[in-house]
Amino acid sequence: MNTEFLVEYNLVDTTALQDAAESSGSNSPFADISGIKENTAVQKYATLEHNFFVLDGSREEFPDNPSGFAYFSSGQSDENGLFQSEQSVTVRFTKNHTSAGFTLYFLETCPLELEILWYDLDGGLKCKRKFYPDALTYFCEHPVEDYGGIKVVFLKALPWHNVKLQHIQYGTSISWDSDAIKSGKIVSDADPVGDKIATDTLTFDFVDKYDRFNLGNPQGLHKTFQRSQHMTAYEVVEGRKILLGSFFLESGSTSKNICRIEAIDLKGMLGSVDFTEGRIYNGDRAGGVIAEIMAAAGIEDYTVDEETAETPLYGTLGIQTCQKALREVLFACGSIVRTSRQTGLSICKSDRAVKLKIRRGRKFETAIQGDRYVSDVSVKYKTWRLEDKVTELAKGTYEEGTHMIRFSAPAANLTVNVGRIRKQMPYYVILEVPAQTRAEIVVSGQKYAGEELAVTSGIEKLKSGEVRNTKTFSGSLLNFESAKHKADSILDYYQLQQVIKTKYIAGEERAGDWAEIENPSKAHGSFVAAIESVTTDLTGGFISTAKCRGYFKILTETYLAGEMIAGEDIGII
Repeated sequence: MNTEFLVEYNLVDTTALQDAAESSGSNSPFADISGIKENTAVQKYATLEHNFFVLDGSREEFPDNPSGFAYFSSGQSDENGLFQSEQSVTVRFTKNHTSAGFTLYFLETCPLELEILWYDLDGGLKCKRKFYPDALTYFCEHPVEDYGGIKVVFLKALPWHNVKLQHIQYGTSISWDSDAIKSGKIVSDADPVGDKIATDTLTFDFVDKYDRFNLGNPQGLHKTFQRSQHMTAYEVVEGRKILLGSFFLESGSTSKNICRIEAIDLKGMLGSVDFTEGRIYNGDRAGGVIAEIMAAAGIEDYTVDEETAETPLYGTLGIQTCQKALREVLFACGSIVRTSRQTGLSICKSDRAVKLKIRRGRKFETAIQGDRYVSDVSVKYKTWRLEDKVTELAKGTYEEGTHMIRFSAPAANLTVNVGRIRKQMPYYVILEVPAQTRAEIVVSGQKYAGEELAVTSGIEKLKSGEVRNTKTFSGSLLNFESAKHKADSILDYYQLQQVIKTKYIAGEERAGDWAEIENPSKAHGSFVAAIESVTTDLTGGFISTAKCRGYFKILTETYLAGEMIAGEDIGII
């Protein structure tokens, strides 16, 4: 079976599209230039262009007010394909941008010649270059750093034709396959206990055949690498693409003609943005809090199962990264978050449902060891009470303007001696200082007092020869009931002392799944285990190495009339 690794990489400026302000003095009245951001589909019409359509009734007559067009040139080319007046699109930015060029998306026919001019933020011309499109989707390659505006001027088209530009992408897409990729791996983790959110990573090296990413090449595409550029990884089996996950550039480097890409998943992206909107929660549903965290991180592609979404939360979330804030929510819910083998991010309750089997026929080796015995689990949490007294929360000298002042502990009912409070949250205040003012400002309010408590769950009767051993955890969104439930579930998980490391031909397994792992010996039964981490070699035959925690299966997990039924795989190691 032929198996290959493929990466599709979006080498685009990650912020240009949002920052772009498009305009055109040559657009038709019915077209909306702002739609050039979207690349929406448009109905095919019969238009008065030379030799444009077949008279077979397949196209509708062009209406008086068509919709959906972003740019439809008001001028039409003459018998030589030239325009009598300038037909162009201008884009201005508020910040500097860098890209490898622009991918232009045309409708139905493409112009034959165009010129792109790059400007700095002050409007000065940086450079210009002509291009000759030969496809409806055409990449105008010319890396330019730190431009503040562009103009696309259409110089020539087919005789008696209009130009229809529907979208501008600030960069291009590149694919690397097994011919270019030298080595690669994906590392994926999931913590069934919910104590941490680990970032999945993709690392691969590719051969830079054409010297496009060489740091010594002044026109190289290495200048257009930007953190958070998106890429999609696939396993290709007999020509069929199987999704491995979506990742975002963390770093890129080049040594000689080998380029290394290191990328992170959406869980990692959560770690690059702060969540500031935390407050005191008293039974708030987790689904709403997760939505606020995702909105702060700018993540829209995610799902949350109903059981997690309906879990009540108690406590508080201080100012921290979105990844740490989500950890607190999921720890309280008993849920996990995954991105492996999907485009977005999914959150669901952790359960022990066995979803797949790793058969001995695709395993290379299995190593088993017993983990240290855990007899007790302690979970710490805090309760919060608003104090009656008003105290000084912050003091400092501030100039005119708007300032954000953060607090180390939550507070409410805030006041200031100078200026105006524009927004107040338990962990910060947005303060507006009047013009021509420089003053010492005191922020006062009522603090929330936190009392730390702990719940412990323990084994009453120890195993023979064992001594008591306690593991301690903490969560900021728990009350007594949820902390007790959490301690019980963690203790139950750590009673699974079999740590299993297995190497096998990769299948559909994902970190966080529970799997049945067949024993290397047919004489014995299987293991049932949670997959805590998976490392997959993407160029060495798609071999995965998984670390799991579970138990030796000697009984089927079926209950009838309150009795456990013995299965066929009864035995001991």
